[in-house]
Amino acid sequence: MKRTRLVFAPGRPQDPPTYLLLDEAGNAVGRGEQPVQSDPALTPTRVLLVVPGVEVAARWLHLPTRSEAQARAAAALMLEDDAAFADEPLHLAVGPLEADGHRLVAAVAESRLRSWLDLARTYGLDPDAVVADHLLLPQPLDERPVAIQLGETLAVRGERLAFAAEPDMVELLAGGEVEVLDGETAVRQLAEGAEGLPLDLRQGPFAPADGATPPPRQMIRAAILAGLLLLSPAILDGVQAVRLNLAAGRLEAETTARAAAILPKGTALNEPAVQVEAAVARAELASGGGPAGLAARLFTALSGIDGAQIDSLIVSEDGALRATLSHGNYSDVELLRDALARSGITSREEASREEGGRIVSDVILGVRP
Repeated sequence: MKRTRLVFAPGRPQDPPTYLLLDEAGNAVGRGEQPVQSDPALTPTRVLLVVPGVEVAARWLHLPTRSEAQARAAAALMLEDDAAFADEPLHLAVGPLEADGHRLVAAVAESRLRSWLDLARTYGLDPDAVVADHLLLPQPLDERPVAIQLGETLAVRGERLAFAAEPDMVELLAGGEVEVLDGETAVRQLAEGAEGLPLDLRQGPFAPADGATPPPRQMIRAAILAGLLLLSPAILDGVQAVRLNLAAGRLEAETTARAAAILPKGTALNEPAVQVEAAVARAELASGGGPAGLAARLFTALSGIDGAQIDSLIVSEDGALRATLSHGNYSDVELLRDALARSGITSREEASREEGGRIVSDVILGVRP
């Protein structure tokens, strides 16, 4: 385990950077004004450039099953109408994919990140990572956010919460009481956070060069992604419309095929959903319900969920219906459950997984309560 030097970029341009040196056990063994480095340190040392959190916004966005580059592109589209990011070109960095499909996204002005990297070079530093001060703090174990005083501001970290602000604004922004750490406890928190950074701001165009030339396929893909980001909103709307039309066409064809499997052989399919509902209504009058009724209610409920489709239907011995569904968002299962409940149908989600960029869920539909 190496020593770690935390170099804090100043909040004001006229101030010099400061440093905190941690030994291999995470103890503070040096601190003060950062000197200009002319030679590499004799003892192997990891250097982290810590930048003011007041200039780095942290958001947790739902960005499932995407690569780092794709996640940054999607986050840029999601944040383009956010008034907080409207002043100048932004640089976005994303953290790893979390269990529920969310990622941490850090947004900072390109010019500020460039100036901090220039400052590091001026002092002879080649940082191993760049992180905002509030993201240097580890997420607390309990629900109450924690904070550390860094200069004139408090860096605050909570559950999917990270920001820096003046002390008198912290509790208002955090939505409650914040525990302020100091002394050895604060140093321990910084040491722990340095060992498990949630992300490095140096991504995309700011990523450190490794000296290798990317393969042609990767360069072409990057060029295509860059081109898509430069498209006007009108063209993006058109692309989205085409995708929705294609998805609607596929859904309509699949609905027709499913209806043909349910309706009597040879039935002319004019309005599949209406015909299936009518056929099931007739069956329900004769039998009082059953799997066909459950299937009809399932088709009706899915018609209100964009992009959702049925992959398989299995009737259990107890009369329940097991369905495998493919859909775009985790919240679609809740929408389906609510729609079925309005029809008097009970349902239960058994499992969900990601396959080919889609979410696949196994659902059981019971008989009427």
